[in-house]
Amino acid sequence: MKFSHSLQFNAVPEWLSRYIAYSQLKRLIYSLQKEKLYQSSSSDPEQVPLQQSYTRKFIEALDREVVKIDHFYVQQERNILAAFHELRDDMAEYQAESSLHDAASGRSSASGASIRRAMSYSDDDDVPEEVVSSRMGNSVGDILPVVSRNTYYTGIDPFLENMINLKKRLVAEYTQLCELKSFIELNQTGFSKICKKFDKSLGTNLKAEYLSSLPSKAHVFEPETMSALETAITDTIVMYAKLLGSGGDSSQQDVINFQEAERELSLHLREHVVWERNTVWKDMMNLERKAQNVKTEKKLKRKASAKFMDDEALPSPSPEELPQATLTDALHFTPAHYLKLLLRSTGLLRFLFITLFFLILLFFSPIDDVLQKNCFAILVYASLLWATETIPLFVTSLIVPLLIVVLPVLKDGDGVAMSPPQASQYILSTMWSSVIMLLLGGFTLAAALSKYNVAKVISTHILSSAGTNPKTILLTNMAVALFVSMWVSNVAAPVLCYSIIQPLLRTLPKRSSFAKSLIMGIALASNVGGMASPIASPQNIISIGMMDPQPSWAQWFIVALPLCGMCVLAIWLLLLVTFPVEKNLKILQLHPIKDPFTVEQWFVTLCTVGTIVLWCLANQLSGVFGEMGIISIIPIVVLFGSGMLSSGDFNNFMWTIVVLAMGGTTLGKAVSSSGLLSAIATIIKEQVEDKPIFVIVLIFGIVILTMATFVSHTVAAMIIVPLMSEIGSNLPDGDHSRLLIMMAAFLCSCAMGLPTSGFPNVTAISMIDEVGDRYLTVGNFITRGIPASLIAYIFIVTVGYGLMKVIGY
Repeated sequence: MKFSHSLQFNAVPEWLSRYIAYSQLKRLIYSLQKEKLYQSSSSDPEQVPLQQSYTRKFIEALDREVVKIDHFYVQQERNILAAFHELRDDMAEYQAESSLHDAASGRSSASGASIRRAMSYSDDDDVPEEVVSSRMGNSVGDILPVVSRNTYYTGIDPFLENMINLKKRLVAEYTQLCELKSFIELNQTGFSKICKKFDKSLGTNLKAEYLSSLPSKAHVFEPETMSALETAITDTIVMYAKLLGSGGDSSQQDVINFQEAERELSLHLREHVVWERNTVWKDMMNLERKAQNVKTEKKLKRKASAKFMDDEALPSPSPEELPQATLTDALHFTPAHYLKLLLRSTGLLRFLFITLFFLILLFFSPIDDVLQKNCFAILVYASLLWATETIPLFVTSLIVPLLIVVLPVLKDGDGVAMSPPQASQYILSTMWSSVIMLLLGGFTLAAALSKYNVAKVISTHILSSAGTNPKTILLTNMAVALFVSMWVSNVAAPVLCYSIIQPLLRTLPKRSSFAKSLIMGIALASNVGGMASPIASPQNIISIGMMDPQPSWAQWFIVALPLCGMCVLAIWLLLLVTFPVEKNLKILQLHPIKDPFTVEQWFVTLCTVGTIVLWCLANQLSGVFGEMGIISIIPIVVLFGSGMLSSGDFNNFMWTIVVLAMGGTTLGKAVSSSGLLSAIATIIKEQVEDKPIFVIVLIFGIVILTMATFVSHTVAAMIIVPLMSEIGSNLPDGDHSRLLIMMAAFLCSCAMGLPTSGFPNVTAISMIDEVGDRYLTVGNFITRGIPASLIAYIFIVTVGYGLMKVIGY
């Protein structure tokens, strides 16, 4: 959690404005950083502010915060300690009265125990109004309803009532003293963190000097202040312990009473803090709901102005209320209301039309074979649902095996339609395969590299060596995005890279073309990085599963790495031409993370390197591990078994992608088993069999690139790759299925012409500056993404084709 959020969450709500203004000081640092960057290049030495001037401005802001904090603390300390001293005097008076009361009443230990039980009080009861103490200018009653326990003392004697009141006052006083202590600690942490950020951003060494001067500047930060608070807290616990039932006068019993008192007071404090945090959380949620309600009211007003229902139908519930309506309300809906609701639900209409088309294909199809006809209908149905994203992609993937089993689609070895039990056993067995294990292995390594900042540490060291030349920085960031995509996937790579360049983006002028090129470059390089390694993207893993025999990592790298390097260099030149660098643009020097590698980071690094080496040697080790998916179990067992990754990390895997891959696998098995794939491939083969394989690559390359631009890369691979496999294996001049499959996987990754073409583009279009404006527009993607896609296409069908032929594809 960021400290600004931690401060807001842990602060006493009524004191929130009295803490260090951490967010404002951060903005001041960014402003000084930007000012220093641009003024340091001035040709006139007199115009260049000295380093001390930036430090002086920041120290002045810090000193204002110190004065504000100290002034508030002194007031609170005066009131709370005054109440503490008064309470201590009342406690001494009570102890004197207690001795007299015990002697007069001859109270037994048993009755003492009953008094202890009577003094247990609850949150649900009222607090005596005469129990008053100051807290931030408010009564103790502000705290007591939260920290008090059950109190039923009608008719109780005044002595026992006084004891109960003292316990409640001690609980309140303990809470206030702990809040004062927390106030000091949070502010000390705030000053430490903000000074560290200033030193890191402006290259100074202010932190140690300023923090050492704080005790001399303010009473709140004097060591004696904290010591006095801790003494008061201890005295409060001791007084509370004396009010607990006596079990003897021994020192051992005193220790037991002290421990019990500390436990009870800590419990009360915890309940109070939890209640206050819940209140803060509810306030934040209420503000969010108010913002949402404003948007909803405007939307409903627009809908009301365009209504076409007459006034006589208005007594019925509104269609907008249907999701929250009861069954009785829904029964009062008129047919016109249901029609209106249907017309407004574009997603539902789209789903109904696609489903209707699916049913038509089941009964009216150009294919005569029943199994192939059913499979063709399922193929079209799933493709349309995936392409339009009418329902979530993974839901469509789960519909596929359901329809495959319910409708006769699969054939057994004798060409006879499988029964539902046979079909279900077969199709479920195909859903968990070596491809899925490879995907989970990649997710595991990505989670470990991200969780322990290994990828970020390596990336910052590379970027810090790029200097301040804009062209070099752009190319270096693209190279880092490519490298991270190879190992952490091209889904997480842009998120990591954008977090690293945030300090740089903050110092750039508004509407800077370099900011656009930087964000665009990372997105396009991450897309290209999707073909860099077998685990870089889901489409690669799907394609590897369709290749027989599967390529080794070395074979993949021989083709992919040169392609990636050439594509990134060409796209870099394209961005330099289309986003000219502004004159006099000054770039912030990025600093590496200087913390040394920990044992945990070394462990994750060695585990990652070891797994990659085993993957690269998968063909040579097939006699030991069999398929590559079995090797993927090793990092899963090592990282989760050692506790480096938790069940929470496992739950955070992109399971939607896993299910999506399963759906694609089952659909591929279905179209193959039914004979549909062979029939389609035969038709296409008749059209292209007289053409050279290079011409076939050119033709299918354009088709694949276009399709992957408009649908997700993974979905395009699931639809196209099985077809490429079947066509390539039946060409007259030999089996070229692996060549066409690898080409299809590469082209799916390099389709990047729209903001929705792949995860990196979606992340890039979502990037906003400090005032909430987007860095990129749809036009930026179309004018740079489409040329970038064509550049990648040219390299893949030429250089890539040649390299594939070299390795024997």
